[in-house]
Amino acid sequence: MNTVHIQAEAGLPEQLARVDLNLLVVFDALAREQSVTRAAQRLAVTQSAVSHALRRLRELVGDPLLVGGRGGMALTPRAENLVQPVRSALVTLGRALAEPAPFAPATATRTFTLNCPDLFDLLVVPHLMTRLREEAPGVDLVISPPSVPRLSDRLAAGEVDLAVRPRVEGHPGVEPPMAEVGLLRRTLFKDRFLCVLRRGHPALAPSPRTGRPRRLTLRAYAALEHVLVSPTGEGPGPVDALLAQEGLRRRVALRVPQFASALAAVASSDLVLTGPEVLASLPRAGLAGPDLVAIPVPLRMPAQSIDMVWHERFTNDPGHAWLREVVAEAAGAR
Repeated sequence: MNTVHIQAEAGLPEQLARVDLNLLVVFDALAREQSVTRAAQRLAVTQSAVSHALRRLRELVGDPLLVGGRGGMALTPRAENLVQPVRSALVTLGRALAEPAPFAPATATRTFTLNCPDLFDLLVVPHLMTRLREEAPGVDLVISPPSVPRLSDRLAAGEVDLAVRPRVEGHPGVEPPMAEVGLLRRTLFKDRFLCVLRRGHPALAPSPRTGRPRRLTLRAYAALEHVLVSPTGEGPGPVDALLAQEGLRRRVALRVPQFASALAAVASSDLVLTGPEVLASLPRAGLAGPDLVAIPVPLRMPAQSIDMVWHERFTNDPGHAWLREVVAEAAGAR
């Protein structure tokens, strides 16, 4: 039998430090069968193993527990007093260690908190809510802004169930390395970058010589006034790092926490926004003004991964696992 040693802590009886949990299983079998032979058969172990466990139980409790009687063995008064507490403890422990009950979306009442940028709110959350209304009418969502402090701690505590974060290769985020804080991630989709300008922006004016729209050069791009979306208010971003590799700098004339604010500013000014390709779908969906134009970025930029992040504590939680799958499917339907 395996032995489990429990280190005594403040407030616990000293003898608990010497408890082998298997002894409690043997005691329960002996109490039910009142026979070493039948208890051994019940547990599928040898009689000598049960006899050895009984000796240890007697030493631990300071009582014979089972004594010879007519037709077999009988429980002592001390043993009779232990039967129900030990049996209840084993049942409680068994329930705690059992496989968690499956998550039943149709009848579940639970609130999940997602921490995600506003673009995810606009493009994915509507699909997610449609799915919830159909499959899990009792499940509620709370969307919190990405600027929430101590995100890794909140994920670990279960205050935030899932976070959605963009990740650009070579550009570290503001959070600690994920492995160090027990975070896991799953890429929902990848996206490339583009530039968004207002229709009629001087940079889009046709060439006087050819009458065709001019191609935005890297130097002309860097010379424009830019708007940077930074949920945390921090910077610079990956664009600045890549421009620096080319010996160029840009002027960030406006820094905002949300893409909706950035698009509104671009629509009414000569600012340029560099952002994910999904921005081009917003005007078509009626989520941004029609007077916006998307063009390629004149800068070689890696693709951006949109990751779903959670703490490893909740990987095997049935409800959490269901939520991750539903979010992933909603992201695919955006």
